[in-house]
Amino acid sequence: MGKTFNELALDLKDFIIEKHANYRGLKHMSLQRYNNLTVSMNSRRYGSPHVIIRVGISEAAFSFPYVNKIDGGLGMDERYVMLWVSNDVVQQSLEDQWKTIKLQELEQDKS
Repeated sequence: MGKTFNELALDLKDFIIEKHANYRGLKHMSLQRYNNLTVSMNSRRYGSPHVIIRVGISEAAFSFPYVNKIDGGLGMDERYVMLWVSNDVVQQSLEDQWKTIKLQELEQDKS
């Protein structure tokens, strides 16, 4: 079973902070900046498999398995998010979440 959205958000936060550790002074700033990072999906807004990443007031949607930005922007963090989404383990968890969301929609439509 794949990871939950909260677990994915924590993984992404750690991934970005680790990438920032290569730049002097950014690691400490990152700890606070990414406390509000969220990962979600909205199949009614975007019909194809995707992930929505929010960091503060910035938001972007990325398709998978072929990672492309669908909408929005995350500034300097966008490249790190795209690297993270490209990871096979992450994509498997995202695919599991996508299937769950689609099954829930089918059940709602039936009732």
